[in-house]
Amino acid sequence: MGQRARGSCEDESEIGNREMFRAKRDDTLVRTIEARYGIDLNARGDMTLGTLLQERGFDSLTQLLAAFRGQLTTHARRRRTFISFHREDLPQVNGFRLMGLNRNVESDFYDGSLREPVNSENSSYVRRVIRQKIERSSVVLCLIGNGTAWRDWVDWELRTGAELGKGLCGVRLKGSHGRTPPFLTEIGAPIVPWGVEEIVSVIECAAARRS
Repeated sequence: MGQRARGSCEDESEIGNREMFRAKRDDTLVRTIEARYGIDLNARGDMTLGTLLQERGFDSLTQLLAAFRGQLTTHARRRRTFISFHREDLPQVNGFRLMGLNRNVESDFYDGSLREPVNSENSSYVRRVIRQKIERSSVVLCLIGNGTAWRDWVDWELRTGAELGKGLCGVRLKGSHGRTPPFLTEIGAPIVPWGVEEIVSVIECAAARRS
């Protein structure tokens, strides 16, 4: 009995120490983490790690860093992802949407395709509808085809995502060789080829780097 009780106390102590360690880690400031790992987390320097993890949807600093480096191949959370694309790529876009059914892709996909069937010359209305969809997402993912880089709507969606503090990233459509949209290049957004693991990792990378 005595040995079990003593062992139980030791277990509780170990649990308490782990909780205290986690609490201490959660109080670490973003500026401290950035200095230690040589990265820019696009967050206020006086924000705590715990707040950053909660806002960006990660369980630990280790997980956040893996995602930031493009090394996390499973989703930390189910993500709401807005897809930006050029209309001519719609057949491949429809195939991309089906990835939402893959058990390894825990992401709900939204897009601005509403702008095509809306029979209105009032572009401000269309922009407002799309902006609301982007606001509800955490990541804006651009599907890059041969003509994507020259599309005004794509550029506007990407810039709106950045303005709203969303993570930005790109996925190259199969067989495409088109130029990367200039804004993605400008901000150094992560770009990957088509593939389930690659798409998961780039969504998590964008979520980790969002502002």
